[in-house]
Amino acid sequence: MLRLAKNSAVKARTQALNQLKSVLVNALSALREELEPLSNSRLLRRCAELADTREGNPAADTAVFTLRLLAQCVVQLRHEATELERRMTIAIRATAPSLLEQLGMGPDSAAALLITAGDNPERLGSEASFAALCGVSPVEKSSGKSTTPSAQSRRRQAGQRRTAPHRGHAHETRRAYPPLP
Repeated sequence: MLRLAKNSAVKARTQALNQLKSVLVNALSALREELEPLSNSRLLRRCAELADTREGNPAADTAVFTLRLLAQCVVQLRHEATELERRMTIAIRATAPSLLEQLGMGPDSAAALLITAGDNPERLGSEASFAALCGVSPVEKSSGKSTTPSAQSRRRQAGQRRTAPHRGHAHETRRAYPPLP
């Protein structure tokens, strides 16, 4: 649940930041020239502090209000995602304390691995079973002796998790490097 909420917050934050930049492109030239060269963090800070223009120009007033509202939304969503990741880390440490100590294993990868394992961690008894669960084991799409590229491609096996394949790569990356002394 925490991972789902965090992913939603991150997606919403990205969307709000993209919308803010879109509004900025269409803002009055003076405001656009002032804000465009700023980095994302400075842009958010500056937009969140914008005061109403009170010039009687509806376009300028609307742009300032929208920029301020979107900047505040991005900042709030960043705090929300950070808090959700903190809680996710606490839950992972309570469930599998040594998992986060592994090289290359962060809260997102650990959560995906725990979700993939589910209530049946014995399903991950070997690398082959983990690869099959992630959908990276070699199973041909067709069974014929075709030489076309599409016949050589792989398919997802029944019961494979859609969120796990990129996590399988993180697992392999971690195994590829020896532990630091």
